[in-house]
Amino acid sequence: MKSHCLPFRQIPHTTQLFLDYLEFTPQIQPFYPRSPRFLEWAKDESHRVEYPADRRQQIAGILEGQNQAWGASAKTLEHIAKFRAGALAVVTGQQVGLFGGPVFSIYKALSAVKLADEAQKMGMDCVPIFWLATEDHDVEEVNQIRIPAANGQLEKLSSAAESKANSPVGTVAFGPEIADTARHAATLLGESETANLLVECYAPEETYGSAFAKLFTRLFADFGVILLDGSDPELDQIASPLYHAAIDRTAELNQALLRRDEELVIISKSELLTPQRSCSPFRMARASPFTRACKMTSQLAMKTFLARI
Repeated sequence: MKSHCLPFRQIPHTTQLFLDYLEFTPQIQPFYPRSPRFLEWAKDESHRVEYPADRRQQIAGILEGQNQAWGASAKTLEHIAKFRAGALAVVTGQQVGLFGGPVFSIYKALSAVKLADEAQKMGMDCVPIFWLATEDHDVEEVNQIRIPAANGQLEKLSSAAESKANSPVGTVAFGPEIADTARHAATLLGESETANLLVECYAPEETYGSAFAKLFTRLFADFGVILLDGSDPELDQIASPLYHAAIDRTAELNQALLRRDEELVIISKSELLTPQRSCSPFRMARASPFTRACKMTSQLAMKTFLARI
């Protein structure tokens, strides 16, 4: 099999902002203090990490409980123990979706594994963590997938599972029909361990969150990828000081977003965040359909919080 490496400049729809970041041009450096070349700065950055011991122990306990419930491998539990003892973490993540979601979800997890391995070679204890975006509310975005058929055409598969008003995607349960859909996906993929895993994990009464977690638990068992379900109420309790600060500083944060958007539009020549002039950093659950208060959500706040591990 032949393989080719294409530069991102040849990939359609690649944004100028992303290209500038990859090349770490002078105009982008005020916005990104570190280049995309991890090995150039990882060692230096590791000395700056400050993570309270009590918070680390709380997070480690949550990680252990969640991953054991999904059938974590010995390697994953070993990595959680390393994290509890003080290891750094490379954190990535993705919305939970049908049959593992888009293929770049897998690439993200593998990238975290690779970066953690490179950090280990540099003398830093480091583990890979994959954050499950179970609180996302866009079911239509995650309830479908396309798999190459025998004729080379992409065949669309979708789930009929519907969410209730204001329900996070991660809590939406599959009905009996998912069994046939999973078997059809397995047929398209051909006989393999991965195809069998799809049928095993995406079963009736599983949710988008639990099915995705079980699939990734098994796919990355040998790599010891630690999964994290960000919708855990215990995490919200730990992050509550961050939430309170964000609420108290809503106006300040909103103005900062507006200024940053204007600055980035100038160098990227396209709209990015497009924040509203009066918005909240959280989504608010009400009796009516969910109000999309702002692009920055409590999910993002949680992700930012955990990224400081």
